[in-house]
Amino acid sequence: MTTTTRRGALGIIAGAGASALIGATGFSGSARAQGALTKMRLRLDFLVNTPHIYFYAAREKGYFKEEGLDIEILEGNTSAQAIQQVANKDDDFGVAGFDALVNVTQEGVPAQMVMCNFRSTPTAIMCLESSGIKEFKNIDGKKLGVRAGSGPTTLLPALFAKVGIAPEKVSQLNLDFSAFIPSLLAGRIDGFAGLATSQYPILAGLAKEPVRVLYFADAGIVAMSMGVVAHPDTIRDKPQQVRGFVRAVQRGMKWSRENPDEAGQLLNSLFPRKVKLEEAKLALGIMPNFENSLRSKGSPLGQVNEADASDTIDLLKAYAGLRIARDPQSYFTNEFIDPSII
Repeated sequence: MTTTTRRGALGIIAGAGASALIGATGFSGSARAQGALTKMRLRLDFLVNTPHIYFYAAREKGYFKEEGLDIEILEGNTSAQAIQQVANKDDDFGVAGFDALVNVTQEGVPAQMVMCNFRSTPTAIMCLESSGIKEFKNIDGKKLGVRAGSGPTTLLPALFAKVGIAPEKVSQLNLDFSAFIPSLLAGRIDGFAGLATSQYPILAGLAKEPVRVLYFADAGIVAMSMGVVAHPDTIRDKPQQVRGFVRAVQRGMKWSRENPDEAGQLLNSLFPRKVKLEEAKLALGIMPNFENSLRSKGSPLGQVNEADASDTIDLLKAYAGLRIARDPQSYFTNEFIDPSII
């Protein structure tokens, strides 16, 4: 039994079918005519979980192939690792959070975001109804599970400032990600700061009482999240392949949003031991909430809003110790976004 506090789900915008979309771009036919597919590698930011459906949908539905691409998808460990793999040119593309990109590139690591899948952060406080936490101000005096150095933990000071809570009034217990849910269910913590897209579905399936999810975005926290990065050399030297990759993932996003049940079944069929069907369905039900920010709603999927990028950078400077910040436009490019895929 679960309840969630979330922003309203995005409306599903009816669009042309895949065949019409391909015809509009005029790219797929030429890609097929070229014969051999271009082999490229995508490094994930972690082990496979439901938000990665965008990339597997692009592969399994044939969108990559229609763009002349043969994409190998590899599991990862962290956003920072995925960015480093791209910077080393071991992988062509990497899945990473925008905050990680900004932090890592201040050390001179060459990488740029070519699309942003989650333009609003899925970071949230997750708790049980019995915790008494109904809104953010109820965190005062509670014990939260955190993971030092993680994105959600980095955003906590910004949240406290937004909702007017003195940080010292909240007890923070540093735990491994895997210990969050067991610790909550055992009563050792009152809630935890995590990613709703991956942790809420698991918690909802295990809890014996309603689950509450308080999204940081609802408190006014503007922070871009998961996207795809590439090396500047790849962007410069292989623009056709980058454009095809981005368009295929945009189509994977759109298909997953419009066919959540089928998307969940697809990921479960590929990874039955890693992705439970019911958990995937729950995650797919909330993922559209993060595909857009307030500013980007109605714009093409994956397109970065410069003001959102600027606000995210300002947040990192104010609360996450960011020392070197460049012009927001230097961290991303919208050059490869297909404007027809909304």
